[in-house]
Amino acid sequence: MIGPLSQDLADLRDATRRLSLTLEGLDDVVVRRPSLLPGWSVGHVLTHLARNADGLLRLVDWALTGVPTPMYDSPEARERDIEAGAGRTASALVSDVHDSAEGLSAAFERLSAGGPSALDRLVIFGPGRPGQEPDSPARTVVFGRIREVEIHHVDLGLDSFGPSGWPETFVERTLMFIHARSGAVDVVGDPADVLAWRLGRGPGTGLHRVDGSGPGAPPAW
Repeated sequence: MIGPLSQDLADLRDATRRLSLTLEGLDDVVVRRPSLLPGWSVGHVLTHLARNADGLLRLVDWALTGVPTPMYDSPEARERDIEAGAGRTASALVSDVHDSAEGLSAAFERLSAGGPSALDRLVIFGPGRPGQEPDSPARTVVFGRIREVEIHHVDLGLDSFGPSGWPETFVERTLMFIHARSGAVDVVGDPADVLAWRLGRGPGTGLHRVDGSGPGAPPAW
């Protein structure tokens, strides 16, 4: 497809395909294991990915219709949905991830064909805050989903996928995204390890500051 989101959509398909390969053969024992996110099991992460897809579909509707539709009814509703779904069987969890991703993929195709009025419409990415005004062009939501899939793929904590599995283009782009939000840091090393450290998904082993000291704790982003 040729269009304003063609590369982002291709990158999202690749990220989702890698996630699907990881989920093949997942069983009920594994989904009960702790993930890398404190207090969340593998089942919590998978449920979050599915509900995130549902929420982003609502943002696509907002962009296409102009009718404000938040990703989630409230931050509390978001948490309740994740808790309610986390204890399902592996089969149910994986099916939910797959089905919701397919629905979102179709919605993103509609967004890509929606023209500048839809692509440039401002929406609110994430749970939102009281009084928050729309601040994210709808065209950026696809990259937001890529980040969700790639980062939470690592958060599953499974041996089959870690930061080294992130594509180089994703690492570079996400580092630029984080630097734009919170400023660059003088930490050097393998870019994937730098990104994992910045995201709080890696210890920073092998990284150092330009003066030779250790990286320390990553700044908030």
